[in-house]
Amino acid sequence: MQKELLSAYIDGEQVNYELTEKLCQNAELQESWANFHTIRSVMRQETNVFLGADFTAKMESLIAAEEIQAAEVTESQPLPQEVENSPFMQKLKAWFMPMTQVAVAAGVCLVAVLGVQSFNAKSTVQNAADTPVLQTLPFNNGVQEVSYNAPSKDVITTEQLEQKNKRIGAMLQSYELQRRVYADSMNLGQNHSNR
Repeated sequence: MQKELLSAYIDGEQVNYELTEKLCQNAELQESWANFHTIRSVMRQETNVFLGADFTAKMESLIAAEEIQAAEVTESQPLPQEVENSPFMQKLKAWFMPMTQVAVAAGVCLVAVLGVQSFNAKSTVQNAADTPVLQTLPFNNGVQEVSYNAPSKDVITTEQLEQKNKRIGAMLQSYELQRRVYADSMNLGQNHSNR
């Protein structure tokens, strides 16, 4: 923990009086202080410190003194042959193989359908250049029932539709005649008053 505080102290963090006192009194912390400054100088390439023969000899002795602990094998992993012959893998293969075959068949069908659609789309675009992109009128110009339960007596026939169109046309014609007569009478009234 003190070395972490010392590293932070070198970086300008965690600066306090107590750590400064400990650093001045403890020879081990002073050695760490010097090592940290050397490491920082080498990493920043601020110094031309060369690692000599004493460094390599010291590292060699440290590596030789380090204990090597062999890990004990408590349970070995199964071999690939053992896994293939296990009952679980046999069941998994029995389930997995048909699903793989179905997935491959579905993929082939999808590619075939998309290929045919794109081929047909290209040929229809070339043949039907005059067709509008958005058609707002239905193809048969007829009103379709909204529900299967709609009564047939409320459905308008073509004869009734023609009669309604004739009545609307007659009403519009009558309106236009009345508008002209009224406009003419207004014009005559204005001409008499101006004289």
